[in-house]
Amino acid sequence: MLKIDGIKKTYSNGKGLKSLSLKAKRGEIVCLIGPNGSGKSTALRVIAGIIKCDNGTCRLNNTETFDREIKRDIGYLEESPFYYDNISVENFLTFIWGVKYSNEPNDELQRLLKKFDLSSIRNYKMKELSMGLKKRVGIISSIMNYPNLIILDEPANGLDTKSIINLKDEIKRASERSIIIISSHILEYLKSLGTRIVFLKEGLAIKELNIDYSVNLEALYRSIYMT
Repeated sequence: MLKIDGIKKTYSNGKGLKSLSLKAKRGEIVCLIGPNGSGKSTALRVIAGIIKCDNGTCRLNNTETFDREIKRDIGYLEESPFYYDNISVENFLTFIWGVKYSNEPNDELQRLLKKFDLSSIRNYKMKELSMGLKKRVGIISSIMNYPNLIILDEPANGLDTKSIINLKDEIKRASERSIIIISSHILEYLKSLGTRIVFLKEGLAIKELNIDYSVNLEALYRSIYMT
């Protein structure tokens, strides 16, 4: 269970996240929607335990996500992740696996390399990869072995159509074992994936709803952000 209670994180310019509360359990895919500057990425960084909130609490299975002991239970993909240039694709993923799970990777890592068309370049160094290929590596690092909580910030950015479809398949598969929190500007993509949507505006969660096929996300977006 993920339990977020009134988390707040503001910066010196006054922007950031002013308040967010929600609960999510395994099997749920919670989508955050909002324009740039609405607080989405800050919220995800707090939930992932990358930064500490100013107020409120964020707990995964009753442990604060900022605590070191819970990090192996969280997979996090930043919108623009950083990689060391001279490490190979496979060595990077093997290193992350070892840090999180303290053992050698199993067949699941090889399956994901094949799924995202990275098997043939597993020995390439990260500096040799395009932005889209780096994004695929980052996706694998965040979802492999399906941790309890998976957080994806704009995961479809930079991906080709095949990779976007494969990502959708993997998110749905992961949701059988994990809680998924995802942000994206692609409304129909979120509608095809999510179980619940939270709308953020100027750092506040202003609306939350369950997703079904009757929901017109574009109309909602227009009414919230464009009127």
